[in-house]
Amino acid sequence: MVVKHHVEGYENFLKFIEDFKPDEPTFVLYTGTKLPNGDSWCPDCVVAKPHIEKGIEALPEKYNYVVVEVGDRPFWKDNKCPFRTNPKTQLKVLPTLAKWGTQKRLEGDHLLDEGLIEMLLTEDDD
Repeated sequence: MVVKHHVEGYENFLKFIEDFKPDEPTFVLYTGTKLPNGDSWCPDCVVAKPHIEKGIEALPEKYNYVVVEVGDRPFWKDNKCPFRTNPKTQLKVLPTLAKWGTQKRLEGDHLLDEGLIEMLLTEDDD
């Protein structure tokens, strides 16, 4: 069973990670904020979304899945964007799917490869 969480913006993200103490593995998807039509402003995020969701839905055990909307395009494109500079995130590309508390992540076009997504989601931390 996957427990889903949704966070919008950097300040809400900081509050969330301060309060969030998971016992289960946690995967975090960083994506562009949604436009009024429901899609992200980030075209790569829109294309990757079904591949990521397919992998998440196939998880057999209990996991946490956190979708973090990083903000609008100008906020993200600023080199001083805190999602880029925070040592816990160090984002370079959207979308990014990361296993929280580890260095394991997939970025950009790698999130179109369902085999790589499955590997990230099922690989042990050993």
